Amino acid sequence: MKPWLAAVTVLIFSGALRVEGAPVSLADTRVEVIHPDLAMALQDVKKTLSTPRTPLAFDNGATAKNCAEYSNLLPTSAPDESVHNAEVRAEYLLCDAVRLISSEPFQAVKRTLPTHATQALFEQLDLRSFPSSLRNGTDDQKHTLKTLLASAKVTMTDKALQVETSEQFFSLHIVGVIRRSAAKGSTKTHQTEWIVWAGDEVKDGNYKSYRTLIVRPPSQASGGQYMGSMYPQQ
Repeated sequence: MKPWLAAVTVLIFSGALRVEGAPVSLADTRVEVIHPDLAMALQDVKKTLSTPRTPLAFDNGATAKNCAEYSNLLPTSAPDESVHNAEVRAEYLLCDAVRLISSEPFQAVKRTLPTHATQALFEQLDLRSFPSSLRNGTDDQKHTLKTLLASAKVTMTDKALQVETSEQFFSLHIVGVIRRSAAKGSTKTHQTEWIVWAGDEVKDGNYKSYRTLIVRPPSQASGGQYMGSMYPQQ
C-alpha cells in the first residue's frame, strides 16, 4: 500500500458522507458536497484512489494511472504541460478534491448552493490571485471576469459558469465547500474554502488547462474580493 493511500484510509473513517439529519461527526472540518461525483468518491475513498484512469505523464518520466499514484507523485514532480496531458488531467480533478478533503478527519454533508454563489465568482473573483491565461490582461481596474471580459457570452447555473469570447473558454464549477473550525485560545476561528474546478482553453488549441482552484471568500483585508490559489501548488 502506498504511503499516502495508507494515511487517507485511516483518516477517512473519522468522517462519513451523510445526508442532513443523520448522526453528526465530531470532526472540526465540515465538507458541504455539491458535485455528485465527489459525493460518490467520498463514500468509498479506498476504491476512488485505486480506480483506473487514463495514464497521466509527469515531468520526471513517471506515469500515474489512478488517484493514489497521482497523489504520491505530486510532492516530487508535476504533470507534463502538453495539451494532451492537460486534457487527461481533467480526469484527475476528482483526485485533487478527495486528496484535499481527506487529509484530515472530516464530516461531509450533501448541499446545494445559494443562487448568488456563481454570480459572486463572476463579479468578485480576483483573477490576479492565481495563474491563468487571463491574468496577464488584468490591471487595477479590470481583474474580474465581469470587468475583464465585459463583452463575453456568459452562461451561469447555481454551481457553474462559463465565459466565452472569440478566442477562449473559461469555466468555473463549484464542487464543494470546506468549513474548518479551530480553537485559538479562548476563541474559535473559522475558515471557509470553496473547491472549484477551473477550465481554461484557448480556441486555437495551443493552450488548455484544467486545474483545481481553492477560492476564499472576501475578508476585510482582501477588500471584498474572492481570492484563489491553485491546488496543488506547482
